[in-house]
Amino acid sequence: MNISLSASSLTKSLLATLLVVEMMGVVLIASPAVAQDKYASAKELGLMEGFPPPLEKRVTKANAIQNPPFNRWAYQHMRMFYPTANVPAADKPVPLGKTIDWTIENGVKINEPGTGKTKKMADFLKETWTDAIVVIRGDQIVYEKYLNDMTPNTPHQMMSATKSFGGLLGLIAVANGNAKESDLVTKYVPELDVEDGAFAKATFGQVLNMTNSMDFSEVYDDPNSGIMTYVAVLGWKPKQEGREYPASLYDYLVTLKADKAHKDGEIFHYQTPKTDVVNWVTNRANNASFQKALYDEVWSKIGTEGETYVLMDNDATVVAGGGLNATPYNLTRFAMMMLNGGKFNGKQVIPASVVDTIAKGGSIEAFDTGPDSDDVVHKKGEWSYRGQWWVKHTPGMEAFMAIGVHGQWIYIDRNHDIAIVKLGSMPVSKDTYLDGYNLEGFYGIVRYLSGK
Repeated sequence: MNISLSASSLTKSLLATLLVVEMMGVVLIASPAVAQDKYASAKELGLMEGFPPPLEKRVTKANAIQNPPFNRWAYQHMRMFYPTANVPAADKPVPLGKTIDWTIENGVKINEPGTGKTKKMADFLKETWTDAIVVIRGDQIVYEKYLNDMTPNTPHQMMSATKSFGGLLGLIAVANGNAKESDLVTKYVPELDVEDGAFAKATFGQVLNMTNSMDFSEVYDDPNSGIMTYVAVLGWKPKQEGREYPASLYDYLVTLKADKAHKDGEIFHYQTPKTDVVNWVTNRANNASFQKALYDEVWSKIGTEGETYVLMDNDATVVAGGGLNATPYNLTRFAMMMLNGGKFNGKQVIPASVVDTIAKGGSIEAFDTGPDSDDVVHKKGEWSYRGQWWVKHTPGMEAFMAIGVHGQWIYIDRNHDIAIVKLGSMPVSKDTYLDGYNLEGFYGIVRYLSGK
């Protein structure tokens, strides 16, 4: 949601009292100081302070998932508002190695998009509403920073970065011989074999790569869009009065129709429910839930510790499209494993071929002809999408990444042996300037470390 507050037109007398705005049907009230500091932390905003907190400072189920500024607090406390499924930690934690390079703070130069200015790390982190960043080189943490009361072991909402974990589990199922990308989705989920259905004729590989044809709009500031219907079905947002909704996520997926303008496999179109179908197929192929497969295949083998959990709908169905909550250090272990060809702590965790498949990417042509190639951040000829991962093919800056709205990133650059975990609580879901700024931050870090 691209929502911003401006005090420029308010009189001094109004600033001396309160700023009141209406957003998504929720009345937000902020103090003058808060209105003037758009980068304020949850504590500076006074969110959830007091017993009970004042109504205007209270985070609720209705405003936690995407409403600024409440997401500044909510993304570290999602378990308080929604049903969750636990992902256990490993039996024995594996400590993370550290070789901290504090010269990064002043040495890294980051290009701010569209301004010609270069920024230092502190400015970049503040101006992208960062909660945590961990920079990895090889098998060592070389830089870390925690803001907005975040800690290395606080679970943080990952939004659509969750999709990359679902895609990874799907590719592992293929590598293990439990499924084939060429198989029709309906081989595993016959419930989706409906007339004109979005998944009736699609292969598992097409859904993994989001190239199956589906009529669905991923527009966050339209209350009638597909994605807002989706979150209402999950129970994450209030339902609109007078509208009928499917009872559960599974019921909703069956209702989705193909886009008659495109054939399956023709274009890449990023649409969240496709990931839930990937997960449905993987669940059936493995006879295991998302949370069990994530533990069995990855979490139990990389020395994780503390809390990890996944949000569910009201019928206890895990939301693979955007429900994972994980700590910076567990995400660091994961990123380190992906960076090192599926190995962690000297042991092969997932097949190297799976990481290679992701890193190689998908069809650049399908990406470029779809609606998600903006030719600004995602420049034509430089991006693809493979197995629910975004893949950058720019010569010299190749990388693959998990991306979630409001500022969630796992960035893997194998050529330079660098990975970056970055978690945030941006006030907008996605934004060309901020997406570009985050990427420029990663490029700046890679340039600096690879030049040393």
